[in-house]
Amino acid sequence: MALDKYFEPRDHETDIYRRWEESGAFRAEVQRSEDAEPRPAFTISLPPPNATGTLHTGHAVMIALEDLMIRWRRMSGDEALWLPGTDHAAIATESVVIRRLQEEGMADPRGTLGRQELVRRIAEFVDSSRHRIREQMRALGASCDWSRERYTMDPQLNRCVNAVFARMFRDGLIYRGPRIINWDPHLQTTVSDDEIYHQDRPGKFYTLRYGPFLVGTSRPETKLGDTAVAVHPEDSRYQQYVGQTFEVPWPKGPTIRVRVVADDSVDPATGSGVLGVTPAHSHVDFDIAQRHDLPLVQVIGEDGCMTEAAGPHYAGMTVEACRQAFVAELEAADLLEKVEDYTQSMSLCYRSKKPIEPLPKDQWFIDVNKPAVTWKGRQLSLKQVLRDVVQSGDIRLLPEYQEKTYFHWIDNLRDWCISRQIWWGHRIPVWYRGSEDMYVGHRPPEGDGWQQDKDTLDTWFSSALWTWSTLVDPELAANPELDLQQLLAQSPDFQRFHPTSVMETGYDILFFWVARMILMTTYATGEVPFRTVYLHGLILDKDGDKMSKSKPETCVDPLDTVEEYGADIMRLALLIGNAPGKDLKLGRERLVGGKRLLNKIWNASKLVQMSIERIVGDRDRSTLSLEGVEHPVNRWMLERSRSLVRRVDDRLESYYFGDAAELVRQSFWGEFCDFYLEAIKVEPLNSLEETAAVLHDSIVTYLKLFHPFLPFITEVLWGELVADGMLIQAPWPNASDRPSDEDVAAGIDTVMRLVTAVRSIRTEQGLDPGAKIDVAVQVKEHAAALEASQAIIARLVRADSLTLESDSVASDDASVAVDAAFEAAVRLGAADRAAERQRFEKQLEEARQHLAGLDRKLANENFVTRAKPEAVTKVRQQAETQRATVQALEEQLAKTG
Repeated sequence: MALDKYFEPRDHETDIYRRWEESGAFRAEVQRSEDAEPRPAFTISLPPPNATGTLHTGHAVMIALEDLMIRWRRMSGDEALWLPGTDHAAIATESVVIRRLQEEGMADPRGTLGRQELVRRIAEFVDSSRHRIREQMRALGASCDWSRERYTMDPQLNRCVNAVFARMFRDGLIYRGPRIINWDPHLQTTVSDDEIYHQDRPGKFYTLRYGPFLVGTSRPETKLGDTAVAVHPEDSRYQQYVGQTFEVPWPKGPTIRVRVVADDSVDPATGSGVLGVTPAHSHVDFDIAQRHDLPLVQVIGEDGCMTEAAGPHYAGMTVEACRQAFVAELEAADLLEKVEDYTQSMSLCYRSKKPIEPLPKDQWFIDVNKPAVTWKGRQLSLKQVLRDVVQSGDIRLLPEYQEKTYFHWIDNLRDWCISRQIWWGHRIPVWYRGSEDMYVGHRPPEGDGWQQDKDTLDTWFSSALWTWSTLVDPELAANPELDLQQLLAQSPDFQRFHPTSVMETGYDILFFWVARMILMTTYATGEVPFRTVYLHGLILDKDGDKMSKSKPETCVDPLDTVEEYGADIMRLALLIGNAPGKDLKLGRERLVGGKRLLNKIWNASKLVQMSIERIVGDRDRSTLSLEGVEHPVNRWMLERSRSLVRRVDDRLESYYFGDAAELVRQSFWGEFCDFYLEAIKVEPLNSLEETAAVLHDSIVTYLKLFHPFLPFITEVLWGELVADGMLIQAPWPNASDRPSDEDVAAGIDTVMRLVTAVRSIRTEQGLDPGAKIDVAVQVKEHAAALEASQAIIARLVRADSLTLESDSVASDDASVAVDAAFEAAVRLGAADRAAERQRFEKQLEEARQHLAGLDRKLANENFVTRAKPEAVTKVRQQAETQRATVQALEEQLAKTG
C-alpha cells in the first residue's frame, strides 16, 4: 500500500502505542521459555514524578533518554525492564490538598478533619491524579513495563520502609534526640539539609558592645538567647577571660548569663575574633555548646515568632519586627557599635521558598558516621560506603566531573534528620506505651495502650529504597513473618533485575536522591543500587534562561508540543546535541528542524517503496538477497551502513546519545538521501535487482537506528515497508554480520568528493542552477569507482559531458578543483556559455550603474560637507563593496569566453 502524502502523528500515535502494549513488548520476563540461557538484564527504575504533578521539560528529557536506552537494549537482545512509578511527595502533596480545602472555605483543614480524614482525602486526590501522569508518559512514547508500576505508598514499599527503619534502629544507626534542625515555619515541618537552597540578599551586619567584647552578627535578635561567647584558644587578646561568666542586661530584654569558652572553630582573624554563641539557633553554635556543655535558650518558636524567653517586651513579635525593635533599643542604650551593609546568604526551603529557622527539636536521625555497616568485609560508616562505591568504580558517575561535587557533599554530610511534622507519608514505625515502653518494628505491637509516633518520614527515605523495594514480591511482602533478607532472597524480580543498570536523572538531585539511594541500598541489600548514574542537564529556553510560563514566547511545554508536532519531534529536540551534564537550549527552531527530518524520512521512504516496486514489483521483500552485490555504489551503501552501525553503537555505549542521533541523521540525510537515492535513478543502478536488495536493507537499518529516537514514525514505516512483526521487537543491526568493504567504499567516497568539489565551483562562479557544464577529470586513484559512477556524477553536477582522463585537465578557461584522487576542470557548456555571458553582462551593467551613482554622491561637495560623518562613511563603504562586485563580475565575464 502506498504511503500517505504526509506523516500526521495524530493519525498514528495512539494506535501504535496501543499495539505496542497489547503485543507485550514492554513486559520483561524473569525467564523466557524460548531462551536456553537467560538474557542479560538491563534495568532502569524510572525516577518517580510526583503523583499530583504534570510533566514538564525536565520529565520529558528524562523519559526520552530512558526510553531511548530501553528500546536500544531491548532490540539488542537484553531482558530490558523499565519500571515506572510515582512518588507520594509528602510535603508538596499535603500542601496542595490543604490549600485547595482552604480555597473552598475550610480555614483549618487539619483541625476540622483530623488526621484520618485528611489523609483519606489526600489519598483520594492522589488516586485521581496518577492516571494523568500515566497518560502523559504514554503520549511521549514511554515503553515502560506498566504491569510492574509502583507507587511509593504501595503496601509492599511501606513494608520495606518499616523493615529498614527497624533494622537501622537495632543497628544503632537511627536515633532520636535533641539537635538543631531546619524548621520551615510556613510548612510547619523539618526539612533536610539538601532541601535548602541559599539566596544572597542585601542585609545589615551589626557590631554590638557585649560586656567587655565587641560581637558581630547579622541576626541581633538571636543574641537574646546567647549562653556563651567563644574565642580561639591561642588568641592572646582574650585568654584572661576564658572560663569567666558574666551577665549582659539587654535593653527591654532578659539579662543573659554567658560563659567565655575557648574553641578551635573560632577564626581570630574574622571581625573582633569573638563569637556570640546561640546554641538553640545555629548548627555551628550547637556543636560548640555540645563540646562545652552549654545550656540552650530558645528565643524563636516554631511559628517564627519570639518566645517568652526573649523577654515580655519582644515575645510574640515576628523575627523581623523583633530585629528592628531590638536594634533601636541597642542604639538608644549605646550598645550598638556600628551597622554595615552586608550581603546575607539566606537559607530557604526549596518547596515553600520561605526562610528556614534553625531550631532545637527532638527528631529522628540517621547516624552517617557510626561504623556499623558491613561492606566488602569491613565495618564502615554510611559516609565511608558512599565514598567507596564511587572511588572503587562500583558506581560510575556521568559526567565524571560530578565526582568532585559528590565527594565534597560526602565530606560535609551531617546526620540526616528523617522525621517530618506532617500527616501525609510513611508514618514512623515506632509505638509508645506510657513513658517507659517503646516498640520499633515493621508491624504494630501486640497488646493495648500503644500509640504510634505522630511524625512521618522524610519523602527521600522511602524514595531512597526505590530501585529494590519496587522489585520485592507484593505477596511475599504481605507476610509479616518474613524478614527483609528473606523478602529479597525470595523475590524473583529482585534476584533477576537488581542491581539496576542505569539511574538517569537530573544533576540537580544528585544529593537529594541519588546519594541517598546509594546510602540506603548498600546498607539494606549489600548491593549498589545501580552501576551507572547518568546525570542530564537542565532544559533551558532558547535564550539560555530557565523555562518559565511567564515567558510564553520562549517556554516549550512538552504536552502542548506533542499535541502540535507529535511525540517524535519533541523527543528529537531533547536528544540531538544532548550529552551527560550538558544544559540544553530548547527553542522552536529545534522543533522545526525535527519536523524537517521527519518529512525527509517519510518522503525518502516513499521513494524507496516506489523504487523497489519498480524493480521487483510485489515480490516478497524477504527473498531479496545481498549475495553477490557488485556495483561499487551498492557495495559502498552497504559498507556505509555497516560503518554507521558500528559508530552509533560506540556512541550509545559511551552514553553520548546526542552524538548517536546526529550520526544517524547526517548519514541518512547526506549519504542515503542526497547521494544514494539520487544515484539509483541512473542506469544501470535503477534496474538492478541488487539495488532493490540494498535499498530494502538500507531502509531497514535506518529505521532500526532511528527507532530509539523516533519510535512512532519508524514503527509506521516498518509496518508499510517491512511488515515483519513490529519494529519495537526487531533485532538491533549487527555490524559484525558483514565483512568490511572499505576499499570499494573509499572509491565511492572519492566520487562524493568529486561531486562536492564541482558543486562548489558552480556556487563560487555564481552559475545559474540550470546551467549545463562540461567537466573533465584527471583520474589519479579509484579509477574503477569513478568509471562505474560516471553517469551518476554527470547527473548530480548537471554536466553536459563528463570525461575521465589520465593526464592533467587544467586550462586557462576552466575552474579547477584538486584532490589527492583527482583533478577536475569545469567549463560552461557551449549552449549555456552565451546565456551565462548575457546574465553576467546584465548584472555587470547594473552594478556599474549603482557604483556610478555612489561615486557621484561622494563627488557632491554639499553631501560630503553637510551630511553626518557616519552617513558619508557608510556611502564610502557601499562604494568600495560595489567596486569589488564590479571587479568580480568582470572576472566571471572573462571566464565565459
